[in-house]
Amino acid sequence: VSLESHDPVVRHAFGKHYGNEPMERTIADALAIGAKRLDVFFMSGLPQQTAESVLGTIDYCEDLLRRFGKDGRLAPFVSPLAPFLDPGSRGYESPDEHGYILHARTLEEHRRLLVAPSWKYVLNYETRWMNRNQLVDATYAAGRRLNALKAEYGLIPAAQAEATARR
Repeated sequence: VSLESHDPVVRHAFGKHYGNEPMERTIADALAIGAKRLDVFFMSGLPQQTAESVLGTIDYCEDLLRRFGKDGRLAPFVSPLAPFLDPGSRGYESPDEHGYILHARTLEEHRRLLVAPSWKYVLNYETRWMNRNQLVDATYAAGRRLNALKAEYGLIPAAQAEATARR
């Protein structure tokens, strides 16, 4: 399940028009009828999303784990909308309207990004709300916090969480 963001305003700006309550009912229902695992995906780098909002997503993940994740079947994930805004997508075709700033348009420009030394420079976009540095910093901060939560709730072994945190 891809919720995109915990924040309905951000989710709506990304073109998804549903609230948290129906999704939480879906999570509860899926687990109640015996889903063996339910992955819930969140993203960073969305329209109207700030670094604080990205971290708020991890607070929401903690709430979901507290409510639905005690048995280890609920697995939240967070990652950037990466590496590219897809050509043909609304954000790519109308970046100004959606708050994106594109750094590549042509195939050659995208090819050059793919050989950059860091995923920060591979991104073909940033937003009006987060530049590349902020997006990367927020994504890493969210990833570190989510990694610790996953260890706390037994979704990953402590040694794996420690190795990920060191990396």
